[in-house]
Amino acid sequence: MTLNLGAVFGAIVGGKLADRFGSKVVLISFLVIGFATLTMLSFKPSMIMLYVLIAIAGGTTTGTQIVTNAYVSQFYHNEIRSTGVGWALGVGRIGGIIAPTFCGVLLEMKLSLQVNFLAFAIPCIIAAVAIWFIQEKPSNMAVSSKEKKLV
Repeated sequence: MTLNLGAVFGAIVGGKLADRFGSKVVLISFLVIGFATLTMLSFKPSMIMLYVLIAIAGGTTTGTQIVTNAYVSQFYHNEIRSTGVGWALGVGRIGGIIAPTFCGVLLEMKLSLQVNFLAFAIPCIIAAVAIWFIQEKPSNMAVSSKEKKLV
């Protein structure tokens, strides 16, 4: 419940921050914070700190999907924007499908708590680096081919 409440808060705050600073900056920042939070969870924090870290982890991982939708939509022409966002959501759900199985495999391997949390933290850094290298949207992407003919 705490993770999902954090996700709701992260989506709302992330959206507000993305409007002000841009989606790319917010996504990278949230994912780096998500990495740090998941890593800190591996050090057996106190109960109160555990709930705080879980809420932050929810906001900076699951909660970023809304900001991702806004970011992805900037790269598609109007005619196919819904399809592009649909693909992003579909690919994003792969993590939600694989994660429970991945968690089960980790538990079966009987690894340390730190390794288990790092296994979930590392994808945050990979995603942040991948987003970092996305080129800024070319100016002609915002205008559809039909709109170009009118100009």
